[in-house]
Amino acid sequence: MIPRYILGCLLVCCVAEGFKILVIYPSPAFSHQRPIMALTEYLVQKGHELYVVSPNPVPGLGQNSNYTYVDVSFSYKYFSDEKKEDTVTTQEDMSKWAFAEIFKPLANIAAAQFRSEAFMQFQRRIESESVSFDVVIVETIFTPYACPVTRKLTGSAPIISMSTLSMINSAEESLGSIPHSSFVPSLLSDYTDRMSLWQRIENWISDRYIYNGFKDTMEAAARRFSVETYGPEFESLVDGCWKKISLSLIASNSLFFYPRLLGPNVIEVGPLHLKPPKKLPKDLQDWLDGAEKGVIYFSMGSNFKSKSLSKTARANFFKFFEGLPPGYRALWKDEAQNIPKHASNILTREWFPQESILAHPKVRVFITQGGLQSFQEAVHFGVPMVGIPWYGDQASMVSKMVDAKIGARLLPKELESFEKVKTAIESVLHGESILENMRKYSAISRDLSSIALEEATFWVEHVARHGGADHLRPSTADTTLLQFFCLDIIAVILAFTLTIILLFYYLCNFLFRVFLGKSAKAKAA
Repeated sequence: MIPRYILGCLLVCCVAEGFKILVIYPSPAFSHQRPIMALTEYLVQKGHELYVVSPNPVPGLGQNSNYTYVDVSFSYKYFSDEKKEDTVTTQEDMSKWAFAEIFKPLANIAAAQFRSEAFMQFQRRIESESVSFDVVIVETIFTPYACPVTRKLTGSAPIISMSTLSMINSAEESLGSIPHSSFVPSLLSDYTDRMSLWQRIENWISDRYIYNGFKDTMEAAARRFSVETYGPEFESLVDGCWKKISLSLIASNSLFFYPRLLGPNVIEVGPLHLKPPKKLPKDLQDWLDGAEKGVIYFSMGSNFKSKSLSKTARANFFKFFEGLPPGYRALWKDEAQNIPKHASNILTREWFPQESILAHPKVRVFITQGGLQSFQEAVHFGVPMVGIPWYGDQASMVSKMVDAKIGARLLPKELESFEKVKTAIESVLHGESILENMRKYSAISRDLSSIALEEATFWVEHVARHGGADHLRPSTADTTLLQFFCLDIIAVILAFTLTIILLFYYLCNFLFRVFLGKSAKAKAA
Protein backbone atom coordinates (compact mmCIF):
# COMPACT_ATOMS: atom_id res chain seq x y z
CA MET A 1 0.00 0.00 0.00
CA ILE A 2 1.28 3.50 -0.91
CA PRO A 3 1.86 5.63 2.20
CA ARG A 4 -0.64 8.48 2.56
CA TYR A 5 1.95 11.26 2.35
CA ILE A 6 3.36 9.82 -0.92
CA LEU A 7 -0.15 9.53 -2.37
CA GLY A 8 -0.82 13.14 -1.37
CA CYS A 9 2.34 14.30 -3.14
CA LEU A 10 1.38 12.37 -6.27
CA LEU A 11 -2.09 13.94 -6.30
CA VAL A 12 -0.66 17.44 -5.91
CA CYS A 13 1.72 16.83 -8.81
CA CYS A 14 -1.04 15.46 -11.04
CA VAL A 15 -3.56 18.26 -10.47
CA ALA A 16 -3.12 21.13 -12.93
CA GLU A 17 -3.35 24.68 -11.64
CA GLY A 18 -6.27 26.04 -13.63
CA PHE A 19 -6.94 29.79 -13.87
CA LYS A 20 -9.98 31.75 -14.94
CA ILE A 21 -8.84 33.97 -17.81
CA LEU A 22 -10.81 36.76 -19.46
CA VAL A 23 -9.82 37.61 -23.06
CA ILE A 24 -10.96 40.86 -24.71
CA TYR A 25 -9.85 41.07 -28.34
CA PRO A 26 -12.08 43.48 -30.29
CA SER A 27 -10.45 43.83 -33.76
CA PRO A 28 -12.86 42.53 -36.43
CA ALA A 29 -10.02 41.32 -38.65
CA PHE A 30 -9.30 37.61 -38.95
CA SER A 31 -5.55 38.13 -39.29
CA HIS A 32 -5.47 40.00 -35.97
CA GLN A 33 -7.53 37.28 -34.29
CA ARG A 34 -5.44 34.28 -35.29
CA PRO A 35 -2.70 34.58 -32.61
CA ILE A 36 -5.16 34.96 -29.72
CA MET A 37 -7.31 32.13 -31.09
CA ALA A 38 -4.25 29.85 -31.08
CA LEU A 39 -3.29 30.90 -27.54
CA THR A 40 -6.88 30.48 -26.32
CA GLU A 41 -7.01 26.94 -27.70
CA TYR A 42 -3.69 26.06 -26.07
CA LEU A 43 -4.70 27.52 -22.69
CA VAL A 44 -7.96 25.55 -22.73
CA GLN A 45 -6.03 22.37 -23.54
CA LYS A 46 -3.81 23.13 -20.52
CA GLY A 47 -6.88 23.06 -18.27
CA HIS A 48 -7.55 26.80 -17.86
CA GLU A 49 -11.03 28.29 -18.07
CA LEU A 50 -11.29 30.89 -20.85
CA TYR A 51 -13.97 33.58 -21.26
CA VAL A 52 -13.44 35.22 -24.64
CA VAL A 53 -15.01 38.40 -26.06
CA SER A 54 -14.12 38.37 -29.76
CA PRO A 55 -15.56 38.56 -33.28
CA ASN A 56 -14.19 35.06 -33.99
CA PRO A 57 -14.86 31.81 -32.12
CA VAL A 58 -12.12 29.20 -31.86
CA PRO A 59 -13.09 26.27 -34.12
CA GLY A 60 -13.53 23.05 -32.21
CA LEU A 61 -13.91 24.61 -28.76
CA GLY A 62 -17.66 25.21 -28.92
CA GLN A 63 -18.51 22.14 -26.82
CA ASN A 64 -15.68 22.57 -24.33
CA SER A 65 -16.91 23.42 -20.84
CA ASN A 66 -13.75 25.47 -20.21
CA TYR A 67 -14.52 27.84 -23.08
CA THR A 68 -17.12 30.61 -22.98
CA TYR A 69 -17.45 32.65 -26.16
CA VAL A 70 -19.09 36.08 -26.30
CA ASP A 71 -20.07 36.60 -29.93
CA VAL A 72 -19.47 40.14 -31.18
CA SER A 73 -19.04 39.13 -34.81
CA PHE A 74 -21.59 41.79 -35.80
CA SER A 75 -18.69 44.27 -35.63
CA TYR A 76 -17.32 42.95 -38.93
CA LYS A 77 -19.84 45.27 -40.56
CA TYR A 78 -17.61 48.17 -39.45
CA PHE A 79 -14.85 46.91 -41.79
CA SER A 80 -16.42 47.92 -45.09
CA ASP A 81 -15.41 48.26 -48.73
CA GLU A 82 -17.30 51.56 -48.78
CA LYS A 83 -16.09 54.73 -47.10
CA LYS A 84 -18.42 55.75 -44.29
CA GLU A 85 -18.00 57.83 -41.16
CA ASP A 86 -18.26 54.85 -38.81
CA THR A 87 -16.37 52.25 -40.86
CA VAL A 88 -12.77 51.24 -41.43
CA THR A 89 -12.04 51.03 -45.16
CA THR A 90 -8.91 49.23 -46.34
CA GLN A 91 -9.37 48.99 -50.09
CA GLU A 92 -6.89 51.62 -51.24
CA ASP A 93 -3.30 52.75 -51.00
CA MET A 94 -2.94 54.90 -47.86
CA SER A 95 -0.03 56.96 -46.58
CA LYS A 96 0.67 56.79 -42.85
CA TRP A 97 -1.00 60.20 -42.47
CA ALA A 98 -4.15 58.96 -44.21
CA PHE A 99 -4.06 55.68 -42.27
CA ALA A 100 -4.16 57.64 -39.01
CA GLU A 101 -7.69 58.70 -39.93
CA ILE A 102 -9.03 55.20 -39.22
CA PHE A 103 -8.25 55.48 -35.50
CA LYS A 104 -11.58 57.13 -34.72
CA PRO A 105 -13.91 54.50 -36.27
CA LEU A 106 -11.61 51.78 -34.91
CA ALA A 107 -11.93 53.18 -31.38
CA ASN A 108 -15.72 53.21 -31.65
CA ILE A 109 -15.89 49.54 -32.66
CA ALA A 110 -14.95 48.46 -29.14
CA ALA A 111 -17.64 50.69 -27.63
CA ALA A 112 -20.26 49.08 -29.89
CA GLN A 113 -19.14 45.62 -28.80
CA PHE A 114 -19.27 46.44 -25.07
CA ARG A 115 -22.76 47.94 -25.49
CA SER A 116 -24.06 44.93 -27.43
CA GLU A 117 -26.70 42.62 -26.00
CA ALA A 118 -24.30 39.66 -26.18
CA PHE A 119 -21.79 41.44 -23.96
CA MET A 120 -24.44 42.78 -21.57
CA GLN A 121 -25.78 39.25 -21.09
CA PHE A 122 -22.25 38.07 -20.39
CA GLN A 123 -21.75 40.90 -17.88
CA ARG A 124 -24.98 39.99 -16.07
CA ARG A 125 -23.91 36.35 -15.91
CA ILE A 126 -20.51 37.26 -14.46
CA GLU A 127 -22.18 39.43 -11.82
CA SER A 128 -24.87 36.89 -10.92
CA GLU A 129 -22.41 33.99 -10.66
CA SER A 130 -19.76 36.14 -8.91
CA VAL A 131 -17.10 34.91 -11.31
CA SER A 132 -13.62 36.07 -10.32
CA PHE A 133 -10.87 36.20 -12.94
CA ASP A 134 -7.20 35.58 -12.25
CA VAL A 135 -5.90 37.51 -15.25
CA VAL A 136 -7.18 39.49 -18.25
CA ILE A 137 -5.65 39.41 -21.74
CA VAL A 138 -6.59 42.46 -23.82
CA GLU A 139 -5.66 43.49 -27.35
CA THR A 140 -3.03 46.17 -26.86
CA ILE A 141 -4.53 48.90 -29.05
CA PHE A 142 -7.74 48.75 -26.98
CA THR A 143 -6.00 49.13 -23.63
CA PRO A 144 -7.91 52.37 -22.74
CA TYR A 145 -11.13 50.31 -22.71
CA ALA A 146 -9.53 47.52 -20.71
CA CYS A 147 -9.28 49.32 -17.39
CA PRO A 148 -12.94 50.42 -16.98
CA VAL A 149 -14.36 47.24 -18.55
CA THR A 150 -12.21 44.83 -16.54
CA ARG A 151 -12.83 46.81 -13.34
CA LYS A 152 -16.56 46.41 -13.97
CA LEU A 153 -16.22 42.69 -14.63
CA THR A 154 -13.31 41.52 -12.51
CA GLY A 155 -12.37 44.08 -9.91
CA SER A 156 -8.59 44.20 -9.81
CA ALA A 157 -7.37 41.28 -11.94
CA PRO A 158 -3.93 41.94 -13.51
CA ILE A 159 -3.92 42.88 -17.19
CA ILE A 160 -1.74 41.41 -19.93
CA SER A 161 -1.76 43.25 -23.23
CA MET A 162 -1.17 41.27 -26.40
CA SER A 163 -0.29 42.74 -29.76
CA THR A 164 -0.69 41.24 -33.21
CA LEU A 165 1.58 44.02 -34.47
CA SER A 166 5.37 43.90 -34.18
CA MET A 167 5.39 46.83 -31.75
CA ILE A 168 3.12 49.50 -30.24
CA ASN A 169 4.92 52.52 -28.82
CA SER A 170 2.27 53.50 -26.28
CA ALA A 171 2.37 50.15 -24.49
CA GLU A 172 6.12 49.64 -24.61
CA GLU A 173 6.90 53.16 -23.36
CA SER A 174 4.51 52.77 -20.43
CA LEU A 175 6.18 49.51 -19.43
CA GLY A 176 9.65 51.05 -19.51
CA SER A 177 10.82 49.92 -22.95
CA ILE A 178 11.09 53.34 -24.54
CA PRO A 179 11.66 52.99 -28.31
CA HIS A 180 14.58 55.03 -29.62
CA SER A 181 13.25 56.56 -32.83
CA SER A 182 16.74 57.01 -34.26
CA PHE A 183 17.12 53.23 -34.41
CA VAL A 184 13.56 51.85 -34.27
CA PRO A 185 11.58 52.73 -37.40
CA SER A 186 7.88 53.49 -37.18
CA LEU A 187 5.63 50.57 -38.11
CA LEU A 188 3.88 52.95 -40.49
CA SER A 189 7.03 53.78 -42.48
CA ASP A 190 9.23 51.93 -44.94
CA TYR A 191 12.47 52.72 -43.08
CA THR A 192 14.93 50.14 -41.78
CA ASP A 193 16.80 50.30 -38.47
CA ARG A 194 19.67 52.09 -40.28
CA MET A 195 18.19 55.46 -41.18
CA SER A 196 19.79 58.53 -42.66
CA LEU A 197 19.79 61.78 -40.69
CA TRP A 198 16.71 63.10 -42.48
CA GLN A 199 14.89 59.79 -42.09
CA ARG A 200 15.62 59.84 -38.35
CA ILE A 201 14.27 63.37 -38.07
CA GLU A 202 11.11 62.46 -40.01
CA ASN A 203 10.75 59.24 -38.02
CA TRP A 204 10.93 61.12 -34.69
CA ILE A 205 8.38 63.76 -35.73
CA SER A 206 5.86 61.49 -37.45
CA ASP A 207 6.15 58.81 -34.77
CA ARG A 208 5.39 61.27 -31.96
CA TYR A 209 2.56 62.95 -33.86
CA ILE A 210 0.78 59.80 -35.09
CA TYR A 211 1.11 57.73 -31.90
CA ASN A 212 0.07 60.63 -29.67
CA GLY A 213 -2.93 61.10 -31.95
CA PHE A 214 -3.72 57.38 -31.65
CA LYS A 215 -3.53 57.50 -27.84
CA ASP A 216 -5.65 60.64 -27.60
CA THR A 217 -8.32 59.19 -29.90
CA MET A 218 -8.52 55.86 -28.10
CA GLU A 219 -8.57 57.40 -24.65
CA ALA A 220 -11.23 59.98 -25.59
CA ALA A 221 -13.48 57.23 -26.99
CA ALA A 222 -12.95 55.09 -23.88
CA ARG A 223 -13.80 58.02 -21.59
CA ARG A 224 -17.04 58.69 -23.44
CA PHE A 225 -17.97 55.03 -23.25
CA SER A 226 -17.13 54.79 -19.53
CA VAL A 227 -19.23 57.82 -18.59
CA GLU A 228 -22.21 56.88 -20.77
CA THR A 229 -22.24 53.17 -19.89
CA TYR A 230 -20.89 52.81 -16.35
CA GLY A 231 -21.05 56.29 -14.87
CA PRO A 232 -18.68 59.24 -14.32
CA GLU A 233 -16.75 57.44 -11.57
CA PHE A 234 -15.32 55.07 -14.22
CA GLU A 235 -13.92 57.85 -16.42
CA SER A 236 -10.82 58.29 -14.26
CA LEU A 237 -9.89 54.64 -14.82
CA VAL A 238 -8.84 55.52 -18.36
CA ASP A 239 -6.18 57.90 -17.01
CA GLY A 240 -2.83 56.18 -16.89
CA CYS A 241 -4.38 53.03 -18.36
CA TRP A 242 -1.24 52.09 -20.27
CA LYS A 243 0.81 52.01 -17.05
CA LYS A 244 -1.69 49.62 -15.47
CA ILE A 245 -0.61 46.81 -17.78
CA SER A 246 1.37 44.13 -15.92
CA LEU A 247 2.98 42.52 -18.96
CA SER A 248 2.89 42.84 -22.74
CA LEU A 249 3.10 39.93 -25.18
CA ILE A 250 3.98 40.48 -28.82
CA ALA A 251 2.94 37.80 -31.33
CA SER A 252 6.08 38.36 -33.38
CA ASN A 253 9.84 38.61 -32.98
CA SER A 254 12.83 40.50 -34.34
CA LEU A 255 12.97 38.34 -37.48
CA PHE A 256 9.84 40.13 -38.65
CA PHE A 257 10.87 43.60 -37.49
CA TYR A 258 14.21 44.66 -35.97
CA PRO A 259 16.05 43.80 -32.73
CA ARG A 260 15.51 46.51 -30.11
CA LEU A 261 15.98 46.99 -26.37
CA LEU A 262 13.06 45.57 -24.41
CA GLY A 263 12.53 45.27 -20.66
CA PRO A 264 11.64 41.93 -19.04
CA ASN A 265 7.92 42.80 -19.03
CA VAL A 266 7.68 43.18 -22.85
CA ILE A 267 8.09 39.76 -24.40
CA GLU A 268 8.28 38.78 -28.04
CA VAL A 269 6.79 35.29 -28.13
CA GLY A 270 6.90 35.02 -31.92
CA PRO A 271 4.24 33.65 -34.28
CA LEU A 272 1.59 31.84 -32.28
CA HIS A 273 -0.79 30.69 -35.00
CA LEU A 274 1.52 28.42 -37.00
CA LYS A 275 0.48 24.78 -37.04
CA PRO A 276 1.30 21.71 -39.13
CA PRO A 277 -0.55 22.33 -42.42
CA LYS A 278 -3.76 20.46 -43.08
CA LYS A 279 -4.13 18.16 -46.06
CA LEU A 280 -5.11 20.01 -49.23
CA PRO A 281 -8.34 19.17 -51.08
CA LYS A 282 -7.58 16.65 -53.83
CA ASP A 283 -8.24 19.05 -56.71
CA LEU A 284 -5.83 21.63 -55.30
CA GLN A 285 -3.24 18.98 -54.47
CA ASP A 286 -3.37 17.60 -58.01
CA TRP A 287 -3.22 21.08 -59.54
CA LEU A 288 -0.16 22.04 -57.52
CA ASP A 289 1.53 18.67 -58.11
CA GLY A 290 1.00 19.15 -61.85
CA ALA A 291 3.13 22.30 -62.00
CA GLU A 292 6.40 20.87 -63.30
CA LYS A 293 8.52 23.98 -62.66
CA GLY A 294 6.65 25.77 -59.89
CA VAL A 295 3.68 27.82 -58.72
CA ILE A 296 3.21 31.53 -57.98
CA TYR A 297 0.66 32.14 -55.22
CA PHE A 298 -1.05 35.56 -55.24
CA SER A 299 -3.15 36.72 -52.27
CA MET A 300 -3.79 40.17 -50.82
CA GLY A 301 -4.87 38.76 -47.45
CA SER A 302 -8.17 38.85 -45.59
CA ASN A 303 -8.77 42.63 -45.64
CA PHE A 304 -7.65 44.04 -49.00
CA LYS A 305 -9.49 42.42 -51.91
CA SER A 306 -7.97 41.66 -55.29
CA LYS A 307 -11.13 42.97 -56.93
CA SER A 308 -10.13 46.41 -55.60
CA LEU A 309 -7.12 46.43 -57.94
CA SER A 310 -7.39 48.75 -60.93
CA LYS A 311 -8.28 47.25 -64.31
CA THR A 312 -4.75 47.96 -65.54
CA ALA A 313 -3.15 46.26 -62.54
CA ARG A 314 -5.34 43.18 -62.95
CA ALA A 315 -4.59 43.06 -66.66
CA ASN A 316 -0.85 43.25 -65.96
CA PHE A 317 -0.98 40.29 -63.59
CA PHE A 318 -3.10 38.26 -66.04
CA LYS A 319 -0.64 39.07 -68.83
CA PHE A 320 2.35 38.01 -66.73
CA PHE A 321 0.76 34.77 -65.48
CA GLU A 322 -0.43 33.79 -68.96
CA GLY A 323 3.04 34.45 -70.34
CA LEU A 324 4.84 32.20 -67.86
CA PRO A 325 6.99 29.50 -69.49
CA PRO A 326 5.43 26.01 -69.78
CA GLY A 327 5.50 24.18 -66.45
CA TYR A 328 4.65 27.23 -64.32
CA ARG A 329 1.22 27.87 -62.82
CA ALA A 330 -0.43 30.65 -60.78
CA LEU A 331 -2.92 30.51 -57.90
CA TRP A 332 -4.82 33.75 -57.39
CA LYS A 333 -7.10 34.52 -54.42
CA ASP A 334 -9.51 36.66 -56.42
CA GLU A 335 -13.04 37.61 -55.41
CA ALA A 336 -13.92 38.77 -58.95
CA GLN A 337 -13.28 35.33 -60.50
CA ASN A 338 -13.19 36.73 -64.04
CA ILE A 339 -10.05 35.33 -65.64
CA PRO A 340 -9.97 34.67 -69.39
CA LYS A 341 -11.21 31.17 -70.24
CA HIS A 342 -8.07 30.38 -72.22
CA ALA A 343 -5.80 31.02 -69.20
CA SER A 344 -5.37 27.35 -68.34
CA ASN A 345 -2.35 27.93 -66.10
CA ILE A 346 -4.24 30.26 -63.70
CA LEU A 347 -6.57 29.04 -60.96
CA THR A 348 -8.64 31.58 -59.03
CA ARG A 349 -10.90 31.18 -56.01
CA GLU A 350 -12.35 33.46 -53.37
CA TRP A 351 -10.39 31.67 -50.66
CA PHE A 352 -7.46 29.28 -50.38
CA PRO A 353 -6.03 27.34 -47.38
CA GLN A 354 -2.96 29.56 -47.34
CA GLU A 355 -0.68 27.69 -44.95
CA SER A 356 -1.25 24.36 -46.70
CA ILE A 357 -0.49 25.99 -50.06
CA LEU A 358 2.69 27.69 -48.81
CA ALA A 359 3.81 24.34 -47.39
CA HIS A 360 3.60 22.71 -50.85
CA PRO A 361 7.10 22.22 -52.31
CA LYS A 362 6.08 23.51 -55.76
CA VAL A 363 5.21 27.02 -54.51
CA ARG A 364 8.11 29.24 -55.57
CA VAL A 365 6.82 32.82 -55.01
CA PHE A 366 4.22 34.37 -52.73
CA ILE A 367 2.79 37.72 -53.89
CA THR A 368 1.43 39.29 -50.70
CA GLN A 369 0.18 42.58 -49.31
CA GLY A 370 2.80 42.33 -46.58
CA GLY A 371 0.57 41.52 -43.62
CA LEU A 372 2.44 40.22 -40.58
CA GLN A 373 0.75 36.80 -40.45
CA SER A 374 1.32 36.20 -44.18
CA PHE A 375 4.95 37.28 -43.71
CA GLN A 376 5.36 34.83 -40.83
CA GLU A 377 3.77 31.97 -42.76
CA ALA A 378 5.92 32.57 -45.86
CA VAL A 379 9.10 32.58 -43.75
CA HIS A 380 8.03 29.47 -41.83
CA PHE A 381 7.51 27.51 -45.05
CA GLY A 382 10.47 29.11 -46.83
CA VAL A 383 8.66 30.83 -49.73
CA PRO A 384 10.27 34.04 -51.12
CA MET A 385 7.92 37.01 -51.46
CA VAL A 386 6.90 39.95 -53.59
CA GLY A 387 5.34 42.49 -51.22
CA ILE A 388 2.75 45.08 -52.28
CA PRO A 389 2.20 47.36 -49.23
CA TRP A 390 -1.10 49.26 -49.11
CA TYR A 391 -1.45 50.67 -45.60
CA GLY A 392 -0.62 50.32 -41.92
CA ASP A 393 2.37 48.17 -40.99
CA GLN A 394 2.61 46.62 -44.46
CA ALA A 395 5.18 49.19 -45.63
CA SER A 396 7.40 48.28 -42.69
CA MET A 397 6.95 44.54 -43.21
CA VAL A 398 7.77 44.72 -46.94
CA SER A 399 10.78 46.93 -46.20
CA LYS A 400 12.00 44.24 -43.79
CA MET A 401 11.57 41.56 -46.50
CA VAL A 402 13.75 43.58 -48.87
CA ASP A 403 16.29 44.42 -46.15
CA ALA A 404 16.59 40.73 -45.23
CA LYS A 405 17.01 39.90 -48.94
CA ILE A 406 14.14 37.41 -48.91
CA GLY A 407 11.79 39.30 -51.22
CA ALA A 408 11.12 42.24 -53.52
CA ARG A 409 8.85 45.27 -53.25
CA LEU A 410 6.16 46.45 -55.69
CA LEU A 411 4.51 49.75 -54.81
CA PRO A 412 0.77 50.01 -55.58
CA LYS A 413 1.41 52.75 -58.17
CA GLU A 414 3.92 50.46 -59.91
CA LEU A 415 1.19 47.91 -60.63
CA GLU A 416 0.14 50.14 -63.53
CA SER A 417 3.40 49.21 -65.31
CA PHE A 418 3.65 45.70 -66.76
CA GLU A 419 7.44 45.92 -66.92
CA LYS A 420 7.73 46.71 -63.22
CA VAL A 421 5.36 43.86 -62.32
CA LYS A 422 7.34 41.48 -64.53
CA THR A 423 10.74 42.61 -63.20
CA ALA A 424 9.74 42.31 -59.52
CA ILE A 425 8.22 38.83 -59.81
CA GLU A 426 10.99 37.44 -62.01
CA SER A 427 13.68 38.78 -59.66
CA VAL A 428 12.22 36.57 -56.92
CA LEU A 429 11.21 33.64 -59.12
CA HIS A 430 14.72 33.27 -60.54
CA GLY A 431 16.70 34.72 -57.64
CA GLU A 432 18.81 31.90 -56.21
CA SER A 433 20.33 34.14 -53.52
CA ILE A 434 16.86 35.17 -52.34
CA LEU A 435 15.82 31.52 -52.08
CA GLU A 436 18.99 30.64 -50.17
CA ASN A 437 18.50 33.56 -47.76
CA MET A 438 14.89 32.50 -47.21
CA ARG A 439 15.96 28.95 -46.35
CA LYS A 440 18.29 30.28 -43.66
CA TYR A 441 15.63 32.66 -42.37
CA SER A 442 13.07 29.85 -42.27
CA ALA A 443 15.37 27.62 -40.20
CA ILE A 444 15.84 30.38 -37.61
CA SER A 445 12.11 31.08 -37.51
CA ARG A 446 11.24 27.44 -36.94
CA ASP A 447 13.58 27.34 -33.95
CA LEU A 448 11.84 30.31 -32.36
CA SER A 449 8.25 29.41 -33.23
CA SER A 450 8.66 25.87 -31.85
CA ILE A 451 8.43 27.24 -28.30
CA ALA A 452 6.09 30.20 -28.94
CA LEU A 453 2.86 28.85 -27.44
CA GLU A 454 4.65 27.33 -24.44
CA GLU A 455 6.41 30.62 -23.72
CA ALA A 456 3.24 32.70 -24.04
CA THR A 457 1.38 30.26 -21.79
CA PHE A 458 4.14 30.39 -19.19
CA TRP A 459 3.87 34.18 -18.93
CA VAL A 460 0.07 34.16 -18.73
CA GLU A 461 0.25 31.60 -15.93
CA HIS A 462 3.06 33.54 -14.22
CA VAL A 463 1.04 36.76 -14.09
CA ALA A 464 -2.10 34.91 -12.96
CA ARG A 465 -0.20 33.00 -10.27
CA HIS A 466 1.49 36.05 -8.77
CA GLY A 467 -1.26 38.62 -9.24
CA GLY A 468 0.74 40.80 -11.65
CA ALA A 469 4.33 41.39 -12.70
CA ASP A 470 5.55 44.44 -10.81
CA HIS A 471 8.77 42.55 -10.12
CA LEU A 472 9.57 42.80 -13.85
CA ARG A 473 8.83 46.51 -14.18
CA PRO A 474 11.95 48.65 -14.79
CA SER A 475 12.19 52.16 -13.31
CA THR A 476 12.25 53.56 -16.85
CA ALA A 477 8.46 53.00 -16.85
CA ASP A 478 8.16 56.05 -14.61
CA THR A 479 10.73 58.30 -16.22
CA THR A 480 10.58 61.09 -18.78
CA LEU A 481 12.27 61.25 -22.16
CA LEU A 482 14.61 63.93 -20.76
CA GLN A 483 15.75 61.56 -18.02
CA PHE A 484 15.80 58.47 -20.23
CA PHE A 485 18.15 60.07 -22.75
CA CYS A 486 20.20 61.61 -19.90
CA LEU A 487 19.52 65.10 -21.19
CA ASP A 488 19.14 66.38 -17.61
CA ILE A 489 22.59 64.97 -16.73
CA ILE A 490 24.11 66.38 -19.90
CA ALA A 491 22.51 69.77 -19.16
CA VAL A 492 23.96 69.81 -15.63
CA ILE A 493 27.41 68.77 -16.87
CA LEU A 494 27.35 71.42 -19.59
CA ALA A 495 26.16 74.09 -17.15
CA PHE A 496 28.85 73.10 -14.61
CA THR A 497 31.56 73.01 -17.29
CA LEU A 498 30.46 76.37 -18.69
CA THR A 499 30.47 77.84 -15.17
CA ILE A 500 34.03 76.59 -14.53
CA ILE A 501 35.19 77.96 -17.90
CA LEU A 502 33.60 81.34 -17.21
CA LEU A 503 35.06 81.49 -13.69
CA PHE A 504 38.49 80.57 -15.04
CA TYR A 505 38.13 83.21 -17.76
CA TYR A 506 37.15 85.95 -15.31
CA LEU A 507 39.88 84.89 -12.87
CA CYS A 508 42.50 85.01 -15.60
CA ASN A 509 41.16 88.34 -16.79
CA PHE A 510 41.25 89.70 -13.20
CA LEU A 511 44.80 88.47 -12.59
CA PHE A 512 45.92 89.78 -15.95
CA ARG A 513 44.55 93.25 -15.14
CA VAL A 514 46.10 93.21 -11.62
CA PHE A 515 49.56 92.24 -12.83
CA LEU A 516 49.30 94.52 -15.84
CA GLY A 517 48.38 97.39 -13.49
CA LYS A 518 51.33 96.69 -11.17
CA SER A 519 53.69 96.51 -14.11
CA ALA A 520 52.46 99.86 -15.42
CA LYS A 521 52.95 101.49 -11.99
CA ALA A 522 56.46 100.06 -11.70
CA LYS A 523 57.42 101.51 -15.06
CA ALA A 524 55.93 104.86 -14.17
CA ALA A 525 57.97 104.97 -10.93
